[in-house]
Amino acid sequence: MESQKAKYANLQHVDDRDDARSSTEVEDSLMGDEKQWHDVELNRPTTRKTRIRRFITTIKSTRWIIDTTLLLIILGLLIRDQWRKPEEKEVNPWQFGQDLTGVGPRLSQKITTFVRDESYAPNNTAEFFTDEVLQRWNDMMPTGMGFVWVNDTNKYHDLPTPIMWPDKTVFTTSATHQLHCLFAIVQTYSGLTSGHEIPDDHHWHMIHCFDYMRQAIMCSADMALEGLETTFPDHNGGSDGWDSKHVCRDWNDVKSYLESVRAYDDKLIY
Repeated sequence: MESQKAKYANLQHVDDRDDARSSTEVEDSLMGDEKQWHDVELNRPTTRKTRIRRFITTIKSTRWIIDTTLLLIILGLLIRDQWRKPEEKEVNPWQFGQDLTGVGPRLSQKITTFVRDESYAPNNTAEFFTDEVLQRWNDMMPTGMGFVWVNDTNKYHDLPTPIMWPDKTVFTTSATHQLHCLFAIVQTYSGLTSGHEIPDDHHWHMIHCFDYMRQAIMCSADMALEGLETTFPDHNGGSDGWDSKHVCRDWNDVKSYLESVRAYDDKLIY
């Protein structure tokens, strides 16, 4: 009897192993099927969204290359512009305060501080007519007084009506004309207040210069900031314009250019 029980016990043990083996085989089969479906899913056709995501990922991964390339291009353009010769750079005919006809060159600029200087218009107006004061005015003028000889007028545009000399076509320049007008105004005022003789044509000359200087001031429209006055006799709280910095043409550069193209050699402001 006991031998029969042992026999059946052995049979039951064998069956349990077979069941376990069968269960494992089913699980492996199911996992295999899932793996196959997963593989099929990975191999599905690429959708539009997938392509866009891949494109964005590629751009992000190469962004530093694009940024670096653009920076190098900008740096190269800046270096090239700095090394170009002045005459190779583009010329803007509308540069502020510049001759637009094409005759005159670009002139240098500098920061200039306005300071009090009564040596050109002394408080004692009789002193205006001394040789020292008149020489200071003449020294400001370039040799030739700003009268420019232009050989071939066909090369230029927007030229005003020329001043016809016997053998030359001549133009004057606004800066020297303005200085001449200012000198004439100071001369007339100083003569009238000191009893000194003044030119016979002072009336029409003054009327001309007042209008001309008005338009010249409005044209230049210097927007430099000015502070509290320090020299007015009644200290009225206004501004005398001193101690103010301005962006100005370098007058020495202006004089050198005008003398290089002068029509003649006179140098008197009056």
